[in-house]
Amino acid sequence: MARAGTQAQSRSAFVPLLALPLLAFLAACGVPVAGGLDEADANRIVVALDHAAIDATKESDPVVEGKFRVMVTRDDAARALGTMRSEDLPRPHATGVMDTVDKGALVPSAAQEHAELVAGMAGDLARTLEGVDGVLAARVHLNIATPDPLRFGPTPKTTASVLLEHRGVTPPLTETAVARLVAGGVPDLALADVAVVFVPRAALPIATESELRHVGPIAVARGSMRLLQAALAGLTLLVAALAGVALVVYTRLRRARQDILEAREDETAGAGRRLAATSPRG
Repeated sequence: MARAGTQAQSRSAFVPLLALPLLAFLAACGVPVAGGLDEADANRIVVALDHAAIDATKESDPVVEGKFRVMVTRDDAARALGTMRSEDLPRPHATGVMDTVDKGALVPSAAQEHAELVAGMAGDLARTLEGVDGVLAARVHLNIATPDPLRFGPTPKTTASVLLEHRGVTPPLTETAVARLVAGGVPDLALADVAVVFVPRAALPIATESELRHVGPIAVARGSMRLLQAALAGLTLLVAALAGVALVVYTRLRRARQDILEAREDETAGAGRRLAATSPRG
């Protein structure tokens, strides 16, 4: 019974060892290029990398709860980082109104409250513009005079300026549309007092599908990389399963052979005892 328990323990300890090569292979397939991302930022990075012919996957970030990270193959890590740098990804988030309230001093001054409100309004407008497909980055600057009940005369005019970076030659929004959006979000801001500046960026060249990727020492076309990885993973699992079956069969055969030898020894010993009992005593 003790020998059988030892053999069972050795089999149970051998199975995880067979899975170690597979786990090491899967871990070496991908590296993170961005982490701690909101889902929208992670999706934006995946789309940009796919446009550059870089395979990327989005998954939950194990370090930051509720956030995501983007994984690429080890061979694509350098190109992925270069593409993200050229696209300004991940983008910094502009501060909105809800981010500025209840911040700062215990009893903020009226000027400070006004500055925080203006910064929050500008941040909200920038976020809205950056949500438009084709807009890479948006900056909104608002010039709103601080309310002063002791001021005599007309209130200074409210103005705004918008800097919009977009992909391609044609902007995704017209100047009038941008001005209407900003003027509609700021009190007492006239449409004619909104200045809009567009900054175009060249479209990224689409890489060809014939570029080679490396899966360990094997070089394959980009389109066949995932298939080869799946095939190698399946082959590793098959080898591990066959090795486990072979171990079980070997253990059972060895146990059966041991049982046969023990049975023969018992039979020989029994025959000797019977012979000794029937032989005449001198």
